[in-house]
This record gives sequence, structure tokens and C-alpha cells, in this order.
Amino acid sequence: MEQKEEQDSSYVTMADILQEQEELEETSRAVLGGSDEKNCTYSKGYVGRQALYACLTCVPEARGIESKRSGICLACSLQCHDNHELLELYTKRNFRCDCGGPRMREVKCKLEPRKEEENVHNRYNQNFAGVYCVCHRPYPDPEDEVDDEMVQCVVCEDWYHTRHLDLDEPKNVKDYGEMVCGGCMEANPFLKNYVGKIEDPNKTTLDDTVQVDVTGLDESNVTATVDSEHDIAGPSEPKQRRLDDSKAPETEEKPKEDATAALDICTKPPVVEDTEKGYKKGATFWMEGWRKFLCQCKACVELYKKHGVEYLLDEKDTVKYYEDVGKQKHGTNGSSYEQGMQMLGQLDQVTQVGMLTEYNRMTSRLREFLDQFVANQQVVTRDDINKFFAKLNQERRESPGNGPPPYFCR
Repeated sequence: MEQKEEQDSSYVTMADILQEQEELEETSRAVLGGSDEKNCTYSKGYVGRQALYACLTCVPEARGIESKRSGICLACSLQCHDNHELLELYTKRNFRCDCGGPRMREVKCKLEPRKEEENVHNRYNQNFAGVYCVCHRPYPDPEDEVDDEMVQCVVCEDWYHTRHLDLDEPKNVKDYGEMVCGGCMEANPFLKNYVGKIEDPNKTTLDDTVQVDVTGLDESNVTATVDSEHDIAGPSEPKQRRLDDSKAPETEEKPKEDATAALDICTKPPVVEDTEKGYKKGATFWMEGWRKFLCQCKACVELYKKHGVEYLLDEKDTVKYYEDVGKQKHGTNGSSYEQGMQMLGQLDQVTQVGMLTEYNRMTSRLREFLDQFVANQQVVTRDDINKFFAKLNQERRESPGNGPPPYFCR
């Protein structure tokens, strides 16, 4: 009975294979679909979000020298760095392609050969050197035997093992839209104000919103708007404060429109620490749509600019928005999974078994083939893959009694 269960658990159906292919296609569409694979993005300036790569063949020093780090766009990775050792960096924001530029002077860009201007606004975190997380290890890590998921911080855009996020209790990252690492929470302490206050993204207002001073001004420099009859604001009407206007007499009553223009209102919740819902320490996880709850009063917007995180107010900055655009660019013809399932339903069981046998044979041979490159620390090129399939097809044709040609995906 146990042997039967073991066999069933290892059994693979054609539907399983197609489902796995669908997941791979989904990832590819999400990461690459929103980027241009034919044209270098240099002329577009600092692109809001795009797929990026680092070439260690052209700049091997990048592993150890921070000033040597550089990034290239998707099109340049395909046209200018084919068969090179590339680090896939997923996506980065506000980046301009370095291929053939001042950071890669030994490289000639085939798509945009004239790149003389330094990309001073590019930011190069440790990912451009091939390491990630607070453990500063590569991914995948050949020495790490722990099965752990990695998640990207929406601020610094580094990737972290969930076990290294300094969390009191484990989080199911799939239940959340974005994550801010502990280091970025300390660098941007105003985000602590929202922890525990944004739980349902479908709500239109924050719970228990109150007014706080985010201007950094001393209380003595702030003049409160006082009305003897309305000194205490109602529960749905936060009490307002006005920035000091030293030129106006205290007793002079300004026109209503001027007073409104002078108000700098913030309904951001106060920092609540060491409570059940308040911020405690480490990384924070945020529900999808949390950014729309960030206060956009004048003082807060200036605060975001000061910390260089004003992009948090831009919905197009999110990875989800980027991925959705990429998926839409592929049209509505259906995925390989959908098309494959339709074709599979028209085949008899014997043919399905034959296809599965050939698929398992091909994957086994391919795994053995790739293991040689891993053992010798060599880069697999497109020619290597083409030679592998050519040899496999030749063996199949020369083998007697094997029926029709196998179904190989290339």
C-alpha cells in the first residue's frame, strides 16, 4: 500500500507538465513583458521600471568594486551581451542603460553607440555585484540548504530571505502586495505611522486618523486655528493647524480662502510602538493598494522628497502595475497551457503516454547535459543548447522502432 502511494506521488501527467509551462510563461511575461526587447532604453532616460541585467563578462570587477557596478537593459542583454555571464536583476526603478557608457567604456553598444553622459541618477545596490539580503550571498546559493523564499523590498529593491527579515512571526508573503525591509523602515521612520492602520485596502479612510506635526517645526512656531465655539473637533473632523505666518497680526482675521490656503493639514496616524497593532521592529508587509493611504499634504510630500521616496505616491511605480502591462502586451490568444490542454483533450491515452515518455527522456538528458557545465563552472551558450537538441534528434532518428518524432520544445 505504501509502495502504491509512493508511485502515485511521483506520477506526472501531461496536464502537470503544461501547468508547469504556464507558470514559467507567466513569470516570463511578468518580468520581461513590460520591457522593450528590441530597442535600447537609453534614449528614454531614466525609465520608471524595466528589466535589468549586470554583465560580469564585460565588467568582472563589479563583484568586488562598487564603483564598477553597472546595469544594462533587456535589448542590450540580447543584442550586445549574448553568451555572456549575466546577472538577472528582475526589475529596477528610474534606471538608465549603462551599455557602452562611461561605466562600460570597453563595450560598444550595438543599439545606441553614443552614450557619453554619465548616468548620475542610477542607483547600484549589492544586487549588481551578484549578492543579496543581509547575508550578502548569491542567488541561488550553492551553500544554502534551507528552502526559503526571497522577497524584494519596495524601497531599496534588494532581495531578502524571509528568515532574515527580523520578524517576530513568519509571514505568508503571498498574502501581501509589498514589503519594506527593516533597514528602510529605520531610514524612513514616517512609514511606522501607518503600521497597523492599513489592514483593508478596500477602505476609503484610515482608522483613528488624527493630526500630527510632520513639518519638524517647534510647537512655538506653529499657530493653531482656535475658535471658541469649535475648539474641539468632532470625531470625523480632524483638528486643523496652520503654519506660522509671522507677518499677519494675530488679531487680524484673514479671508476664508486665504486661511484655507495657509493650512497644512495632515491626517496621518501617530506612531504607535510596542502595541498589538503598532510598529515593533524589522520588516513590514503591506496589503495591495496601501500606497493610496499615504498622506499627501504639503508637509508629507516634502518629507517624501527629502527621503527620496516620492515614487511611493505613483501607482505606476509598483511591480504589479509593471507586470500587468507586460501581460497585456502579449494579447489574448491564450497561453501555451490553454492551447496545450485543448490539444491534449483530442489525443488518446496511448499517445499521451508516448509524449510523456519522450518528455521525461528529454528532461533527464538535458539535466545531465547541464550538470557538466555546472561542474566545470562554464556558461551555457545558445550554440550548446542547439547542439544538444540536434544530437538528441539524430539519436532518435537512428534508433529503430521508435515511432514518430518526439515532441521537443525549443
